[in-house]
Amino acid sequence: MAGVLVLAVVAVACSSSKKAAPPTTAAPGTTAAAAATTTTSEVVVKSSRGFDGTTIKVAGIGALSTGFAGAELGTEARFKRANDTNEVPGIKFQFVEMVDDKQDPATALSEVRRFVTQDQIFAIVPDFSDVNPGSYLVQQHVPFVGFAFDNAYCSPSTPSTSIWGFGFNGCLVPTNPPKMPDSYGELFKFVSNKTGKAHPSALLFSADVESGKESTKTQASAAEGAGFNVVYAKGEVPVVVSDYTPYVQRWLSSDSGKAPDTIICLLSAQCIPVWQALKAAGYSGTYYTTIGGSAVLLKALSGTVSTAFYNTNPNPAFTQLANDLNAFKPGTEPVSYSNVIAYYAADMFIQAVKAVGRDITPEAVQQALAHITWQIPGLVGPIKYPDSTVVPTPACNELLDNSNGTAWTVVEPYACSYTTYPIDPKFTG
Repeated sequence: MAGVLVLAVVAVACSSSKKAAPPTTAAPGTTAAAAATTTTSEVVVKSSRGFDGTTIKVAGIGALSTGFAGAELGTEARFKRANDTNEVPGIKFQFVEMVDDKQDPATALSEVRRFVTQDQIFAIVPDFSDVNPGSYLVQQHVPFVGFAFDNAYCSPSTPSTSIWGFGFNGCLVPTNPPKMPDSYGELFKFVSNKTGKAHPSALLFSADVESGKESTKTQASAAEGAGFNVVYAKGEVPVVVSDYTPYVQRWLSSDSGKAPDTIICLLSAQCIPVWQALKAAGYSGTYYTTIGGSAVLLKALSGTVSTAFYNTNPNPAFTQLANDLNAFKPGTEPVSYSNVIAYYAADMFIQAVKAVGRDITPEAVQQALAHITWQIPGLVGPIKYPDSTVVPTPACNELLDNSNGTAWTVVEPYACSYTTYPIDPKFTG
């Protein structure tokens, strides 16, 4: 399916053999309590950092040089519709700037400090940084909404309403979680059918940073729960790499001297040069990323499979998304995974502001996000907070195949799973 939109990051898939219909929830973007007690017309003119009584200022951050350039298009497109239609009566959303964190913690902290102290922003929307200075944002009471590359989006073991980071598909890199979602069911079916093995081997790798090391340990349990024989799981790839050969050589002998049946990349843009290195070394197994789906990546990721965290089949909400992007920047095509994620982050933020209804402050919006059940019906979600501060609840996706480099084909349609798997201590020791 050419031009399929997809999201990037750690895989959170759903096993079709364990699909469950989502429970009845409140209206998209609201909690049941908020839906019952507030209306969007109850806006009080009140100022706070980043809000002058009529305009809310936000900014974005991410690794623009490694895959997220232009991501702000999605946020600005969604804000444009909200502003044009007076979606939150009397309130406008202003996007200040999108900055490149250069995948450097010092740069990320410096830029975020500038946002808060000089630009006086209300929130970070979108956040695509995997070196996000979460502790500083929490200290300054700055909500951040985006793709949860960082464990600042996560609560260690029990659901929390005190975090300040929120992802449209929940906590993805938890630290010491008690369980993991049903993340690799579709991939397992695909690889098992391809190889004819009941328990095909799998290797997972991520970045040599704290969140990367944690994600490989925890995602290994999810892969094992789905049915894989996990032979290797490490966060070991440096942020800047000139030669992937040493890693590729190690990985291609990880299954008792042989190459594993599937290799799962838990990175973002770096998944592309890794795939080129693996192909050059003759790898013929299944390579899985979360950054495929866009037509612009068809050639670069030819021969791989990927995941979409939303429904790419034709639906009214998908059409609305495309129309919003085109209204903001005419001729936008194809839509990249990054601006789609940014669109979702903006929608989630808008829904939280609507749920607050009045007394708009960073603290009030943080609490609305901490209790939100968010979705765009027919397109993405639901995602339920605070449960999703531990693991995505539920885990939703579809599986895509790009075997010939000419089209992304839906292998398994969008669906959600509430199944979880316990953490296997052998991966966390």
